[in-house]
Amino acid sequence: MRDHPFDEVLNLEQDYYDEGYRQGFADGKVAGQSEGRTLGLEKGFEKFRETGRLHGKSLIWANQLLLPQKNLNHSSEEVAQDCRNDSSINPTTVSSLLKPLSKSQRVTRHLIALHALVESETLSIQNTEEAVSDFDERLKRASIKSKLIESLVGNNNLKSDTNETGPVISESLYDSKMQMKIESSSP
Repeated sequence: MRDHPFDEVLNLEQDYYDEGYRQGFADGKVAGQSEGRTLGLEKGFEKFRETGRLHGKSLIWANQLLLPQKNLNHSSEEVAQDCRNDSSINPTTVSSLLKPLSKSQRVTRHLIALHALVESETLSIQNTEEAVSDFDERLKRASIKSKLIESLVGNNNLKSDTNETGPVISESLYDSKMQMKIESSSP
């Protein structure tokens, strides 16, 4: 059977459709990989930022537990005055002092668990299904531990400033040279 002389013209629409599909598929594959990588980096950054925030909170709470208990009944102004009298303390850090936490076995136990969950040396940064699910599970458990500790402590001393996007850790908690501001929620 002979090809019809008008087959090329009659199949023109299908030929252009097939060519467009092949080009679109190739372009989509490249764009999909690029967009997927960008999305993965954004989500990974958000997860590690949250892990870092929780790690910082655990360190601050641990340091508050180690503070002398004599200051528990003093007002923050009395503590600040005591610190101003101490020549070893930088005056710019006086306003950043946090009240010590009462030593409680329950708070200590949860704080140790929180710190173990978000410790950077034990977190896997592999891009495997098992490592990602383990990381997500640890982050979820750490978030729950953090909320539990906040409720046990009574008030969250780390929420010194708030805005419409959520709590913010004040710059005064950090050395003035670093001038870091960590937001606990993304826009």
